[in-house]
Amino acid sequence: MVDFKKRIIDLEAGWPGSVGDARIWNRSNLNRMHKTWLVQLPSSSLTTGASLHGEPTDEDIPPFILGDSAYPNTRHMVTTYKATEMANNAAIAALNKKLGGARYHVENAFGILKQRFQILKRPLECSGEDVRYAIRLIVSIFVLHNFLIDVRDELNNEFEHGDEDVQLQHDGEVNNEVEVGLPATHDVLLRHIRFISEF
Repeated sequence: MVDFKKRIIDLEAGWPGSVGDARIWNRSNLNRMHKTWLVQLPSSSLTTGASLHGEPTDEDIPPFILGDSAYPNTRHMVTTYKATEMANNAAIAALNKKLGGARYHVENAFGILKQRFQILKRPLECSGEDVRYAIRLIVSIFVLHNFLIDVRDELNNEFEHGDEDVQLQHDGEVNNEVEVGLPATHDVLLRHIRFISEF
């Protein structure tokens, strides 16, 4: 997981590259604890419509993790849309552009990592001999990446880009379970975009 400064704030290392994102997420520590962690943060509200009397209707937006379409849509996980979902719906396309712009920090963080640590541009030879060493090496690189961001190392500025529409695809099953009695935050955000686009 990457924050707005492009620091790695959660890492699940040690999985083979052929394993899908959804499978890793389902078995990750972050999946097990993210709700407990996020409910400690304040929520917001967005206007998603109007009553018959013209008064605004607000819905609660809890803190959430933004992911690509490989992840489930829940109260605390919001994903970008697939190209097929955006094709004929301007509101979905507008929301996806905003979500994709925020998701760009993740792609940008990995671009910075690969530029700064050239060892990540090819498979690690040590992983065939000692997987534990390879995992420690990867984790150490990510710690150094965060340190260099915190001390404002100049390389970060070379990778700054504007909000671009990032379209990420995935393979595998996606479990879009919605918590009982609570709408998926993904749907609330879409209602907000539809409401504001009417003006």
